[in-house]
Amino acid sequence: MLSIAAATLRHRLVGFVGAFLALALGTTMIGMMALTLAATFGTPHPGPQRFKEASTVIAPQGFQGRPMKAPAVLPADVVTKVTEAGKATADRSFPVRLNPGSGAMTGHPWTSAVFAGYHLVAGRAPQTPDEIVVAGGARSLIGRQAEAVTSDGAGRYRVVGVTDALWFENAVFFSTAEAERLSPGANALVSDQNADQLSALVGGRAVVLGGRDLTRVDPDSTGGAQALANAQAMAGSTTGLAVCVAAFVVIATFAFATEQRRRELALLRLVGAAPRQVRRMVLGEALLIGLAAAVAGCVLAPLCTVPLRSWMLDHDVAPSWFTIPFNPLALLISFVIGVAAALAGSAATLVRVSLIRPIEVLRESVVERRGMTPIRWLLGIGMLIGAVVAGITISRTEPYLAASARKYEAVPVLYVGALTLLAPILLRPVTRLLIGPLRGSAKAGPLLVRENILTSRRRTAATVAPIVVAVGLVGTMLTMQKSGDAAVLARQRQEIQAADVVVPGGSGIDARTLGRVSAVPGVRVTPATSMNIRIGTAQGDQIDSLSANAVPAAALGTTITPPVLSGSLASPPENFLVIDEHAARSNSLSAGDQVVTLLPTGEKVPTVIAAVAARGLTGDDTYLSASLTGALMPSRVYLDSTAGVGRALDEEQTAAVNQALAGSGAHVLTYGEYQETQRAHAAEQTDNAAVVILGIALAYALIAVANTLIMAMAGRRREFALLGLAGAVRRQIVKVAAAEAAVAVVVATVLAAVATGLAAATQYVSLSKLVADAPTVIPWAQLLGTVTLCALVTVVTASVAAGRATRRRAVEAAGIRE
Repeated sequence: MLSIAAATLRHRLVGFVGAFLALALGTTMIGMMALTLAATFGTPHPGPQRFKEASTVIAPQGFQGRPMKAPAVLPADVVTKVTEAGKATADRSFPVRLNPGSGAMTGHPWTSAVFAGYHLVAGRAPQTPDEIVVAGGARSLIGRQAEAVTSDGAGRYRVVGVTDALWFENAVFFSTAEAERLSPGANALVSDQNADQLSALVGGRAVVLGGRDLTRVDPDSTGGAQALANAQAMAGSTTGLAVCVAAFVVIATFAFATEQRRRELALLRLVGAAPRQVRRMVLGEALLIGLAAAVAGCVLAPLCTVPLRSWMLDHDVAPSWFTIPFNPLALLISFVIGVAAALAGSAATLVRVSLIRPIEVLRESVVERRGMTPIRWLLGIGMLIGAVVAGITISRTEPYLAASARKYEAVPVLYVGALTLLAPILLRPVTRLLIGPLRGSAKAGPLLVRENILTSRRRTAATVAPIVVAVGLVGTMLTMQKSGDAAVLARQRQEIQAADVVVPGGSGIDARTLGRVSAVPGVRVTPATSMNIRIGTAQGDQIDSLSANAVPAAALGTTITPPVLSGSLASPPENFLVIDEHAARSNSLSAGDQVVTLLPTGEKVPTVIAAVAARGLTGDDTYLSASLTGALMPSRVYLDSTAGVGRALDEEQTAAVNQALAGSGAHVLTYGEYQETQRAHAAEQTDNAAVVILGIALAYALIAVANTLIMAMAGRRREFALLGLAGAVRRQIVKVAAAEAAVAVVVATVLAAVATGLAAATQYVSLSKLVADAPTVIPWAQLLGTVTLCALVTVVTASVAAGRATRRRAVEAAGIRE
């Protein structure tokens, strides 16, 4: 039967072009994202980075003998011992901002630049305290004055040199004396002394590293893999969606292509072909088309990664050094998926086609009696049940996952997939409901539209399926993300009772600026410092690593009010620690327990768990006493009037705060404005992700819609000819075809809206357990735009294709050979 399948393909190329294009474009989409995903794995920059030219490095020690990177500092007596024993160079790493708005940079002494491999490309090294060298800077900077803002405040410096740029940091180099003044503690010591002697010298109070272990104190110890986390998340989500979209569309397209050949298959049965032979022939055709289309897709995929990479770099989804190399394994996987999709699409019709008796098949070649195959029923109902079960399971066990569209992605995809596969059975009731008012029309057009849709459900379903996928994915995914972002902001509003927020211009708010703001009369100042901490036992064993905010003890229960599950925020001890329920359950901790907290500075302090709060929506909801954190710069400062918690400042106080912030790069926002800024930032990230994740799927779906309509109109030439013989003019036939396409768009939109509603309701059940009055945000603008685009493409394509199909005279077209 393979020879018959090959002969059939040669003589019915036009009929199979649609299936070929759908599969080729689907394989291209999958291959492009698979190549991107593969490029985000591994270690792009192996080996040591910050100390690649050093032989031995002494680093601060954390729990269980693990080295710590900056801002952790070495004990002063350890630095003294190592320096007295032989040559040792101190490295200091501290946050710097050159001029307001220049972005976060890292300061170092010039003497440590050689260990990272920096080389001067112009100018000279800094020699006096007011001179600096900028890594990766333009030559035109040399001789210019720059303002550098550090934790000690702002200072004026002259640029005397520029070096080449390295991927892992944006560095500024100071003279040795000035770097020591700005950052007194040494973050690491580089020495050429014997490692064993150094280990004995530090006496277990520091870690001696050499060779590949030097990567453990790099800014990015993963060698660039950490910098690709966002790109990996985006590529992973898009690859999963690409596979699902391609599978849905290809199955629908192949099912429709096979359905158009029912008369031909019936004749084969009539002349003696057994069901097994028909199945083999159809599968053989699908295999041949799948192989050719998958090869074409794999050829196009690497070419499509070029504009995708440019877009990722322009929108900060990936670092500037990111590349997407040719990866045979990724293309092989895409090839296999493409061929499997072709076989699956063809297999969806095999049972029905091969088991019907020849006479019944011939009779059903005019009017469809069944719109669903057993396989389609099984997949559709299975996905619907899977979506409901997944939503219930998440709401009971891990409801916080509902705040992230990426982590919650399976639920909306399952709903959309279920409605797409069940579209043929839902077409009849939805169509009857939508065009019911037209039943009383005396015109023939509405009657033709209604009956054509109801009696050709497979043809209509093939058009509806890509639109359900496009509109459904846009509606469900954006609803999930926007509702999750809104829930996060609502949770923050419940936890933070502040009127205004001071936002830094760089990595933090320096001590001088904070002091000036604190001196403003009648203003309550609550600094909050974001940091990563580690908790452990008194014996030095690490328990967990947590993301925390250091806040004053007086702020707990007033400005800072996390939802407490156990313990109390009233009168907490000066060494308090508040953890969330996830950390408490994972580590068997409870209120009142004492743990040792390892600060980013390398200092170990005893702390008491004062309370256990509800789990955060975006990570750890942990608070630490600010009295323990020393000189670390606050990430933000909450302000309100001393007249009452959350009470706004008056005009005089606001003016005084603005004056105190002058020249620091920091600025004050109302808490509402601060949240709106966060919402806008989240929306920007969502929109950037949507361009790739949903934009590619939408483009593919629209191409599939046009492709299906062209196939359908080409197969309806005899039908249109009969309408012409019955008295319909060409314009009327085109209007009927366009009206059918418009109704298909409306039906698809209704099904997509049902999927969006089900996904939103499922998400609400989870979010309502974490946030009171959890918001549901529907992306009306994006949905309307998607529906409009789908309607435009569908109606225009149907009109043009119908016009081309009716170019012949009706008498000639009625006698054409199928």
